[in-house]
Parts: sequence; structure tokens; C-alpha cells
Amino acid sequence: MKKFASYHAPETVEEAVAILAMAGAATRVIAGGTDVMVRVKRGLIPSDETGLMSVHRIAGMAGVAVDGGVMTIGAATTATDLIRDPLVAEHVPILATVADRVASAQIRNMATIGGNLANASPAGDLINPLLLLDASLVLRSRATERQVPVDEFFTGPGETVRAPDELLTAVRVALPPPERVFRFRKAGTRPAMECSVVTVGVAFTPAGGALTDVRVAFGSLAPVPLRGRETEAVLEGAALTPEAVERAAAAAAAEVSPISDVRGGAAYRRALAAEFTRRLLTEGLDG
Repeated sequence: MKKFASYHAPETVEEAVAILAMAGAATRVIAGGTDVMVRVKRGLIPSDETGLMSVHRIAGMAGVAVDGGVMTIGAATTATDLIRDPLVAEHVPILATVADRVASAQIRNMATIGGNLANASPAGDLINPLLLLDASLVLRSRATERQVPVDEFFTGPGETVRAPDELLTAVRVALPPPERVFRFRKAGTRPAMECSVVTVGVAFTPAGGALTDVRVAFGSLAPVPLRGRETEAVLEGAALTPEAVERAAAAAAAEVSPISDVRGGAAYRRALAAEFTRRLLTEGLDG
């Protein structure tokens, strides 16, 4: 059994950020622990030098609420919670759809939206719809609380702008209008329990025969989860024609920077980014 340098289970956010202020980077925050504990078991995190802080006992760290046109999702909200929550189903069903593709039922019962974000894997499934939704992340320390746009949160694989004394407490999303269109595709190496080889998401609002407020998101296609700004620029204000779809697919292939690893080659990933972009837009073309 692994022994850790310390263990904390605070009951309030104030207590949690006080612990982080003292321990900082030496303490790992856990909710479901579906990533941290695996990394500890593999020897990637030295347990005897690492403290753990569980946020499960903190009231308000889990759950979904809507107020003033903004949805707030507690960082300890699990993927299963997102699938079952009636507010998510009513206002942002794309988030429930993607949550249902996360690993297995057992992992969905434990894995949290905050953990998916803080882990900062380019393959984090729940990050893709949050990019499409222009989500903001709430970071709390003893001195301050700040909101960071999700597309500015990641700085590298496993790295974010979160300071060691900050706790990710919530995700905030402005409720999209009912006419907003969302699409998502994921490829893995097997039909279930797959780690994403490629994810692509597209969102837009149809207006007068053209696409407006276009968002494109890529996963496992760059060192960080990526907004496809060049692909968005191709589509913004354009009619959804076969020609526009092909231009967008080409732009997607050009702006991603995938690697080759045991799950897929760079050329394969790039081709899949283009093909998924094409298919998602063609679904919109077909109504």
C-alpha cells in the first residue's frame, strides 16, 4: 500500500485553500482520484513526497445550478451527475452527451469535471464541449477569486495557469440559445473504455442562411486542448455549403499539430481531424 506524506479532507473551501497556501505544489487535490491514483501506482507521482487533499466533503463543490442565464457546475460534479442532471439536459445537452462517452460507468461515477480540467490532458473528453461553450473556470485562493476562460487555462500537457495555492471550485457557462447547434465526435482504439485518439467538436448558430458565432474544438491533436480558430474563421459568416465544408476540413488539418504514439500516428490523427470536421458539418448540412 502506498503511503502519502499527508492527507487532508477539508469541509469548507476556506479550509481547503488554507491547506494549499501552506502546502502548495506538495499537495495533490483529488476528487474521484481516477487519474492521480493511477499515476501514483505507476510511479509517476512519488507518494512519500506527496500529500493528498480530498474535496469530497466540501459542501457546494458538486452539483449544478442556474442563475441569471449562467450555469455553475461544481468542480467535484461527476460525469454521471452531468448525464443525469435535468438542468444540463435542458440547457447544455452536449455536455451530457460527451460525459456519456467517458470511459466506463464505474469511472464516470468517480471522475469529475474539475479533475478532467486540472489533469490537463490533451485527450480530456469533457474539455471539448467546455471549449465550445466558452466556459470560465473559477479559481479560489486565500486572497482572491478569479475566472479564467477555459481556452486560456492550459499551458502544456498536464500544465495549467492554476497557481499551487489555488483551488478549482467551479465551471461557469452562459446558457446558449435554443437554436445553437452542437456536434461532437470521438475516436478511440476500441469501442469502449477508450482514451481519445481524436475528438472534434463544432458549435454554431444558424442565421440568415449563414453560420455565426462558430466554435471548433480539438482534442488529442495538439499539446493542449485546442480551439480551432483558423477553422472557425473559415466558417464564420459562411453558408453551410459543400464547398465551405471542404475549406473547413482543410483548415482543420492544417492547424492541428498531433503527435505519433502507441494509439495513433500523427498523419492518421490529422486526417481524422479533417474527416470529423467534414462529417460534423455535413450533419448540419443535412439538417
